[in-house]
Amino acid sequence: MIQAETRLQGSLGIERMCRLADVSRASDYRQWRASQPAQEETALRDMVQRLSLSHRFYGYRRITALLHEMGWAVNHKRVQRIRRTDNLLCVTARTFRPATTATPSNR
Repeated sequence: MIQAETRLQGSLGIERMCRLADVSRASDYRQWRASQPAQEETALRDMVQRLSLSHRFYGYRRITALLHEMGWAVNHKRVQRIRRTDNLLCVTARTFRPATTATPSNR
């Protein structure tokens, strides 16, 4: 991320850019660090949505296990909250209902 910002700024250093914008370097880095969790949250939300749509019958526990296998350090409660807010509930199987009508052999 820092290398990408270095390429975009051209020949100006971060110190020179902050001086030109009349902003302290500390506040610039503070703002940069504050935006990182939002980017990570967006990436996680995207991955949860992809997994939930590709595995429609998986609940939050199995999605969390898949995320752990992929290398994400995420809590099951966080996955459950993301799925609930995005309305990505799993499709439940139909419950067993016995036939209530009489069959021809019972008459």
